[in-house]
Amino acid sequence: MTSGKRQINKSTPNTFYTPTELRLKLGNKKWVMGYNRIIAVVDPVSQKVMYIEDYGPRNGFFIEGWRALHFPLTSSIVEKSYREGGITIYIIKQGKAKLNLLPSFAPIGIEECKVINNKVSITFAGFGGGGVSASFSRGMTEGVEKVQVIQQGGGNKLGIGKIFLPAKKIILIGVDDTDNENEGATYALAHNIATDIAGKLNVFYATHNNIQLFPYNPYKTKNCMATVVSFIYDHDTQEEEIVKEFAKLLKKHSVSNQAGMATFKGFSLPRQLIDFSTSIKFHMLHDMDELKKVCNQTGVKLYPITGEKGLIGAAAALGFFDRPDFGAKLPNQCC
Repeated sequence: MTSGKRQINKSTPNTFYTPTELRLKLGNKKWVMGYNRIIAVVDPVSQKVMYIEDYGPRNGFFIEGWRALHFPLTSSIVEKSYREGGITIYIIKQGKAKLNLLPSFAPIGIEECKVINNKVSITFAGFGGGGVSASFSRGMTEGVEKVQVIQQGGGNKLGIGKIFLPAKKIILIGVDDTDNENEGATYALAHNIATDIAGKLNVFYATHNNIQLFPYNPYKTKNCMATVVSFIYDHDTQEEEIVKEFAKLLKKHSVSNQAGMATFKGFSLPRQLIDFSTSIKFHMLHDMDELKKVCNQTGVKLYPITGEKGLIGAAAALGFFDRPDFGAKLPNQCC
């Protein structure tokens, strides 16, 4: 529950709307802004929720960091929040938080997060514009099934709303060693394959990250970079299709005899995998048995596409999927 400052307006009905119904209700009110898309992904092991908001101009930059700053400060269930362009990503634990909201200083918060019967519900509260987004803006957005307007926001009122979303899944795919001395580029190949798969299988190509590995590797083609991409999808059968199609296209288009692919289901990476990935930035790994042991213990699946050497970088890339700045650094830049 929110603190004592949470004053429910009894004259406001506690009402459920679909996004279409809410848009019709609000008519042409220009002080309400619908977002582009909202997605909720549930990790299969930790049961945490990756909540993704896409807002702002579709072909431009929305460089507001306000919500990414405040949510983890006001809500104990928000573990992490960061912005990538016009998209804000939150990692949320299931449960309730006692909010102590104060205009300007603690203006917005996530009060509750639940996953029941493959549905995610998240309760927001906020003052001013934060109250409008809590009760109205998110409820109008693609990806939301329905919204409960608990209290209408706007002006100096506290807005409270609960949105309901389908619980989606995510798979990470790491790729390395797809080029040779004459041609090829792993980052571009991974991107083009991911784009093709997203269109063919109707899944969301969510992230793409390029990782600097140990630059003194004597077997490297040139820069010693690996790539990790991720897909968000609805059903387990889609996961199988994504992996099968990615491996098929990687084998078809790779120009290396050592191309490797690795996958991880979920977004809550085990510490052992993160540590392993980080270590590959600082030294060579010669023992393939060590790689297979780590992968077996952390749930990583390995796919030797045209060879085995690329499996090391492919698996290492997984541990950097949400650490782009650190992933880009050379070893001497990490201290």
